[in-house]
Amino acid sequence: MEKGFLGDREKAMEADYFRKENEKLLEKLRQGAKLDDIAKALADKLRVDNQELLGRVRALGVTPEAAPALFLTPLVQVAWAEGSVGNPERDAVLRLARQRDVQEDSPAYAQLVEWLKVRPSDELFDVGLELIKYGFAVLPPNEREERIVRLIDACHEVAAASGTELARLLGLGDGVSRVEAHMLDDFNARLRARRD
Repeated sequence: MEKGFLGDREKAMEADYFRKENEKLLEKLRQGAKLDDIAKALADKLRVDNQELLGRVRALGVTPEAAPALFLTPLVQVAWAEGSVGNPERDAVLRLARQRDVQEDSPAYAQLVEWLKVRPSDELFDVGLELIKYGFAVLPPNEREERIVRLIDACHEVAAASGTELARLLGLGDGVSRVEAHMLDDFNARLRARRD
């Protein structure tokens, strides 16, 4: 009987701990915290309930100081969609990073600059999107939807940056290539897919 009671108590304590970690992350997301603070809250949550994903992040060599850059990997991936990153895409990614409080003198910003020079692995892009989805999962559905839309809009902004001004002036589209449009559709579907 005592063993059952202790087991139930341990389960309740564990559930309470998971709930508190979710609440910390949720609060950071809701208050519009800097990506540094969100990354720390997410890392704390991963240590508790998703060691495998945390291990994948560590295996990629991303330092804790540069971890906020992982939340911007979809933008970097779109910038690389056509095989190289031009100045307009680079400038768009870095501007969007600064708008999200990534300081130019921070390790996260330096990491983004490096990723825009040398294409990261597909694994990094996959882990980045998985982290974003994992973080969004603590949000209520309407807030999650709003975050997904904002992320896809930011990716679209990067994609459109590569389009020619002439094409836009002639009404030939918004400058988003088929490859980029497909990538945005894929992000959208993956972020909205139910977690296994």
